[in-house]
Amino acid sequence: MLHERGRLKLTAPFETWLLEATAPGVVEILPLATSVILELNRLPETFHGDPADRIIVSTARAFETALATHDRKIRQSRLVQLWKPAS
Repeated sequence: MLHERGRLKLTAPFETWLLEATAPGVVEILPLATSVILELNRLPETFHGDPADRIIVSTARAFETALATHDRKIRQSRLVQLWKPAS
């Protein structure tokens, strides 16, 4: 996990942080629906070798929602709309 590798700094123990970060009103948890699998199949084979990142992008595409990410490969791919904070 990123926090174990020191790539993500958490403000609380992982379990506490995860429960707070996924609370209703903070984020919406989307299901791994058939539409996500279809989008996963439509991604170019050359896009991202990380299966989790492929599923994340496919989910954003299937649900037509913007994605907030710092992942360089995802941002450069232009395969998904990127979230931008309101100005």
